[in-house]
Amino acid sequence: MRIWAAAAAFGLALGCVAGRPEAEPLHDTISILSPRCAGVSSCVLGHVTAAGTAAPVAEAAVFLERELEAGEDEPVRILALTDEQGVFIISEPPPGSYRIAVYKSESSVEVSGMELGGEGATLLPVRLAIE
Repeated sequence: MRIWAAAAAFGLALGCVAGRPEAEPLHDTISILSPRCAGVSSCVLGHVTAAGTAAPVAEAAVFLERELEAGEDEPVRILALTDEQGVFIISEPPPGSYRIAVYKSESSVEVSGMELGGEGATLLPVRLAIE
């Protein structure tokens, strides 16, 4: 018994380190996405996170602009903001090819040629390099 007590005391002593405590580690989070598109036939569901930390990016501006269709003078433009979980939703976007841009402060990301507006939910994960 004394051997185990000594080993336990030795093991505890090895775990002690002098100095400042380390910063609190980031905790994993889960964002519930699926019910957000309930009741619509077409939906774009995006989740914007910081590239370095994977933390949700709240209040990022999301712009969608559909390429001009035959006979149109003005493109369809849609604006959304991310919520506190970094999630944005666009319900019933008109079908077509879109340019999508996401902005937060000085950071941005853009992609063109996304076909949206089809039946069902389009999931759009966005990793934004925050400056």
